[in-house]
Amino acid sequence: MIHAYNDEFLPTIQSKLASMIELAVLIEKVEIDEFITRFLASPVCRAFETANPVLALGKSANELLGIVLNRDPLEVEENSYASPEYWVGYTLAYAQWYFNKPFSELVAAYPCSKLIDNYFPYHETDISNTLDLYRAQLNLDCRLKTLRTKKKLSQTQLAFLSGVPVRTIKAYEQGKIDICKAQGETLYALAKALNCTIEDLMQ
Repeated sequence: MIHAYNDEFLPTIQSKLASMIELAVLIEKVEIDEFITRFLASPVCRAFETANPVLALGKSANELLGIVLNRDPLEVEENSYASPEYWVGYTLAYAQWYFNKPFSELVAAYPCSKLIDNYFPYHETDISNTLDLYRAQLNLDCRLKTLRTKKKLSQTQLAFLSGVPVRTIKAYEQGKIDICKAQGETLYALAKALNCTIEDLMQ
């Protein structure tokens, strides 16, 4: 799976979105879904989706919150690391990076007001468990599966045509192995069997 941006920027984006949501809800008294709607309509949203160095990485959470709410930045502590609101932002930013989906699609699939209801017990578990909440609502079919189905081939048939083991094809389609990290010869064999490009497989 191709992530939204380099993972070295992920902790910064997570902490800033988490702080923004926490401050908006707990200090500014903006309802969480209302704030997210305003966030989605702001330039800050796209900046976070791409780890924009000027806006997303170059400004504080308070400054970014001011942009979203169209008001002067707050002069308060940015991080508590403890509130459910902070956890929602932290998780949402991770999900956007991991799935490489727009925030709008993630929020439509699983609203923040619904996510915050799962603070207990999910905040005490590995974040991969929380990703399952999004995964269950998102259309995440692997491109390999989509292309194979379009050609009306079974996994076994594709394995025969490509020479790629059926267990490997299953692992790609189930997301257990990232097809983007497959060897070139494997990608070439699958692409040839499906009459598509290697780029088609990696979208």
